[in-house]
Amino acid sequence: MSQISKKTQSTIALACGAVGVVAAVWLYWLIVPGLVLGAIAVVLGWLTRRTVGSERGSVAIALGIVAILLVPSVLAVADSAEDWGRDCALDPAHDPNC
Repeated sequence: MSQISKKTQSTIALACGAVGVVAAVWLYWLIVPGLVLGAIAVVLGWLTRRTVGSERGSVAIALGIVAILLVPSVLAVADSAEDWGRDCALDPAHDPNC
């Protein structure tokens, strides 16, 4: 079985990090894609950085960490927005912004 070249590995890590960030924001109701893609980006970025020492590995690690951290924060914002919308629907006079 042939090994993946380091450039391909770093490209995959960058793609996983970018897609993980997008999944964390757009697919906030699905927790798994953002976390899994973020973790893959961190691991592949770390391996790339350790073996080659490229900047792509560092960027992939950063994107992976951002994707992992965005999942709970986006969920919290969506939950707060849902509560606000429910409160406005039930009692519009309670909040002047409804």
